Amino acid sequence: FKILYLPKQFKLCLKLLDHAERSRSACVSQPHCFDFAQHDQNTQISVFPYSHISISPIPVYNSKLHTLISSFNKFETNAFEKYLVSPYFNVDAKLQRFFPVLLKFSSTDIPYTKNDVYKKCFAKQRYDDKEMRYLISSLSKHLENFIALRKFSNDSLLFNSTLAKELSKRDCEKAYQFVFTELKNDDAIKDASFFYYQFLAEENHLTYLSQKQTRKFHFSLDAVLHNLETFYLSKKLQLACDVTNLKNVIQGETELHLIDELKSLAASKSFVDVPAVKIYLNILNTLTEPQNEKHFETLRIILLKYGEQFKPADLKDMYQYLKNYCVKKLNEGDASYTKKLFEIHKNILANKRIMNHDWLSEWEYKNIVTISLRLNEKKWCRDFINKYISYLKPGARTNALTYNLAYWYYYDNDYKQTLKQLQKVEFTDVFYQLDARVLQLKIYFETDDYETLFYHVSAFRIFLKRNKSISEYQRTIYRNLVKFTAKLARAGVSKIKLKKVSTELASINQVADKKWLEQKLEELG
Repeated sequence: FKILYLPKQFKLCLKLLDHAERSRSACVSQPHCFDFAQHDQNTQISVFPYSHISISPIPVYNSKLHTLISSFNKFETNAFEKYLVSPYFNVDAKLQRFFPVLLKFSSTDIPYTKNDVYKKCFAKQRYDDKEMRYLISSLSKHLENFIALRKFSNDSLLFNSTLAKELSKRDCEKAYQFVFTELKNDDAIKDASFFYYQFLAEENHLTYLSQKQTRKFHFSLDAVLHNLETFYLSKKLQLACDVTNLKNVIQGETELHLIDELKSLAASKSFVDVPAVKIYLNILNTLTEPQNEKHFETLRIILLKYGEQFKPADLKDMYQYLKNYCVKKLNEGDASYTKKLFEIHKNILANKRIMNHDWLSEWEYKNIVTISLRLNEKKWCRDFINKYISYLKPGARTNALTYNLAYWYYYDNDYKQTLKQLQKVEFTDVFYQLDARVLQLKIYFETDDYETLFYHVSAFRIFLKRNKSISEYQRTIYRNLVKFTAKLARAGVSKIKLKKVSTELASINQVADKKWLEQKLEELG
């Protein structure tokens, strides 16, 4: 046996050796694990027969508790600290010391153990694993309770619906009537959940009145049924959109029942003017009847008209369907959708509720730059690059700004500045690497720098072959781009060779930047 770690306590060493010898004699093949926390070591010791003793710290950094704390923003963290000092929620003073210490550890990328946290929190005490497990469990429950309370207090429909039900149980008539009226008048957001809570309110109201046996309050059974049906219809259409969209991307076996009946019901007089139903019906139509562009145009109009009635996250998803439709049309060769896609992006950028709801994706940022430059909107694009970089996550800004400026310089025919910018890009993501290499490939071709071009072609091919994070589809389309760019360079001005390249290119669909290759062929021909 080889001992890789020698504990301070000599007696512990003897125990380990004794157990190891007994394990060897018994020919046990599985490791024996022990927690020797009582020896002031939060360490898991594994004894492998005929092998060695390995000792590894028990980590906290990848635990449930660490994940919960890491999900908090600055404002939530401050609010939770106030929560912990409130005797209504917490009476354990140790948790008030424990949380700030754990917060400091979790704010770094350095792995840490339970022992590290305990020593920092209770420096003069010997490590107590039982107490540590209790603190972790208790704090986790408080964090989850806090998250639920935040959601409850921030969701007026959920809050008032629950409050109305409890007030009706207590027969607090005046208070109940006030909350019920407030719930009925809460029409800021008109998504599916709105109709669900309206249904719950009306159903509870029916129960309350039946118990009171009074006609003092006006009540209609139609309201209960209508809200239930509207909730079901809008939610079913929303899920139908999700399932249909997923089927267009990957193979799935989820069956959609009663879709034709739902479409017919959604178009009926009872629901035709409900924004949630109207929007999801048109989204579903764009997915199931993409050849009918009327659905797309209708969806654009009603999103602008009713968009403010939906939560920012839902509205963002609705616009994503519009963008996906445009991309599909562009892939089919309909260039008119470039302008339409650009206008959709502009509508989203102008919507403060969407833009302030979440960070702008660095890939969305890049897509907007690409589309605007294709439309030769260079001034607009440059303003966008500078203005909206702050909407990206801080860690993504430098790379996004550097690469997209390089792309802008390329469209401005400033190839020297493009290459200079590309040298500053940190290739932390494979998509930046691919796009940067494509820009370099184009520049060497455009400037007739064939010696550098062919060197770059070789390096690009090796990169595509060796990089495991590139999908087979991406590998294929970029390999074909490299191949045809090299063939164009070798063809020179030979009409026969250029025609041969043109014929071969026309027969292959999986080629990245195929339109650029066709443009170069036209210029050379």
